[in-house]
Formats: sequence, C-alpha cells, structure tokens
Amino acid sequence: MTGPLSGFKVLDLSAVVSGPLTGALLADQGADVIKIERVGSGDIQRHVGSQRHGFSGFFHVLNRGKRSLALNLQHPQGVAITRQLAATADVVIQNFRPGVATRLGVGYAQLCEANPALVYLSISGFGQSGPRAADRAYDPIIQTYAGIAAIQGRLDPEHPEQPQQVNMLLLDKLTAWTGSQAITAALLARSKSGQGQHIELSMLDTAIAFAWSDAAADLIIQGTDHLDARPPVGASGQLLQYADGWGATMTLTQQEFVGLCRAYGSPEVAEDPRFATLEARIAHREDLREVFSGLFAQRAAQMTVAEADSALAGQQVPFGIVRQLEELADDEQVLHNGSLRLTEHPVAGRLREARPAPIFNGTPLTPAKPAPSVGEHSEEILREMGLGEEFNQLCADGVVG
Repeated sequence: MTGPLSGFKVLDLSAVVSGPLTGALLADQGADVIKIERVGSGDIQRHVGSQRHGFSGFFHVLNRGKRSLALNLQHPQGVAITRQLAATADVVIQNFRPGVATRLGVGYAQLCEANPALVYLSISGFGQSGPRAADRAYDPIIQTYAGIAAIQGRLDPEHPEQPQQVNMLLLDKLTAWTGSQAITAALLARSKSGQGQHIELSMLDTAIAFAWSDAAADLIIQGTDHLDARPPVGASGQLLQYADGWGATMTLTQQEFVGLCRAYGSPEVAEDPRFATLEARIAHREDLREVFSGLFAQRAAQMTVAEADSALAGQQVPFGIVRQLEELADDEQVLHNGSLRLTEHPVAGRLREARPAPIFNGTPLTPAKPAPSVGEHSEEILREMGLGEEFNQLCADGVVG
C-alpha cells in the first residue's frame, strides 16, 4: 500500500467501534495494522449489522485493511506473542476497561519496557481513573452523560425539555478520529525526540471537547457583567417543508438574510426594524421564528425543492436539500467527488463504502484490503515472527486460531 503511514506497524488490541475504527483510519492511510481478536468468535462487532454469508458490512468498514491474528490473551503464550509483536510495533491501540490491559500483561508500562519508542493509545468511556472509570460505556450512555442528548432535545420547539439521542454512533466515531489524530501527532513528536508515549483518550472528554466550542458558546464567558448573551450559532439553521421535500437554510450575513427574504417573495421582512440588522434579529429571535413557521413556511409549501434551490442560489443564500442516505450514490456532487465506491469482499460480496475523506496528493491512497475473517492471517503473522513451525501446536493448545 501507499499512503502517508506506509511503513508504520500498528497492533490493534481493541474491539467494538472506537478502537477498531481508529485502527482502520490508520490502515486507510497505509499502516500495517494487525488486529488481535479472540480465538473462535473474534470481535463481537462481527455479529452486528446486516450480513451476507455471516460477514457484517459494519465490521468491514471498522476493520478494512487489517490482518487478523486470533489470539488467546488469557494464555501466557498469547501474552508472550503480543509482547513480541509490540516490541517491533510503532503503535498499540486498546480499549479495554481501565486496568484490564495491565492485568492481562499488555499495559503500557509492560510493553514500553522493551520498546520505549512505542506510541500506546488507551481508549475508555469515562476516563482511566475517577468515580466512573470502571463503568461500562456505550455511545448512547456518553451522549446522555456529556449533554449531547440535551442539546438535541432543546432544538425541538414542541418538546424542548425532552432529550434526543443522535441516531448514530457519533461519539464512538469522533473518538476514533480524535485517537487517530493523536497517534499521528505522537509519531511526529517521536520523530524529533525518539521517545514514544502513552495517550489516554476518553469518549467523555471527546464529547465535551467536540460540543463545547459552539453548543456551549453561552457558557464559555463566565460571569454576567457586561455580557451580551446570544444564542448558540449551531441552532441557526432553519428546516422548512417544501411541496416535494424538506430543505435547510442558514443565514449569517445581512446580504444572505436579505436574499432569503427576496427568494421567498417577502423583501419587506428584511426591512422590518425587528429584522433589519443581525443585532435586531437576535433581540427579536422569537418573532423571527414565527415568521419562519408562518409566512416563510407557507411560501415554501408552494415551491418544490428544486425551485427553492434555484431561487436561493440566485440570491447567494446557502441551501441544502434533505437527502436520504440511499440517494447519495446518485448525487452529482458525490459522484464527482468519488465519495462512495463499490468494492468486492471475498465473503460479503459487493459493498458500497465511503472512501477515506482526506485526499493526499503527495502520498495517494489505494483502497484498503477487505476486512479479514477471524484469524485469517494468524499463520502468516507467526511465520513473520519466526514461529511458523509452532503454529499447529499453538492452535492445538488454544493459543492461536
């Protein structure tokens, strides 16, 4: 493979979503990622999501480009093999609950002793220590705990106090993106110092850091003295129903707001003293909300989304048609970008997946290999380690699968 991380070796001890996706992002960028998973059943995520021939498309996206070594970490020889792999690895990823990796014998202190240059990422739900550190944590749990569900709920004018879950594994994925960036930053630091390091990353900290800049904008400035309180900008978008679908607008500049009023055939709204400036609209935001839910909603209902798109574009007003996921494969911009691609998996068959988002012009990416079956590369990896002749016995002893 090509890619900016070509030549780097990653040992992925993680399971489920956040850790495996971190490893997959590194594999997409060219790293050699060895996935350690349980003998027999493998990663529990293999059994989640729609499947063909017993292979999950969800699992493929989280583990594409990796090699699978089925290994029993409850067996001393399994731990010894892991340590041997870690001794020549650049990166280790794990998302065991705090303390488990050390009890197994594969914690940071145990692995960096033989490899001081190792970059070791520990992912947790609430943190590596503290009153909630030992608690089980899945994405909806952290969404709720970190205030994400409350943020979503307050955007519903009919039920402003009812929290709403974001209907995707938002924080698992954000933690993976944060983790992959932290790993590459640590590798960059190592290129200068020669020393690796332990990175601690929790889903809770990821959620708070992600939400705080805009959703908590009214909490950043402390104290009320001389405070000009304004609503969070993230709630500034307006969804309206058109004759044949839904669309969203968002206006920040005066020119955009004037253009929006013109596109809806109501230029007088922009001349109303309550709405004539940004400051006035903020002060009279409840009145403006009534304009959107009343007059503008009526005008929108008389337009198709295509007509709205044309009218708003003519006024330089940002507009987005609400698309279903199944529509994206035929969207002209998505097709132009090559955002989605068709691949063939040896077990699951034809797959449509999103390509890695960044485009590296200097170190171009090639599509990562299909996600592996459990233990698909066990013998190959052991032979690379000089343990090929012991493979059959290790399998018989339940150490390797």
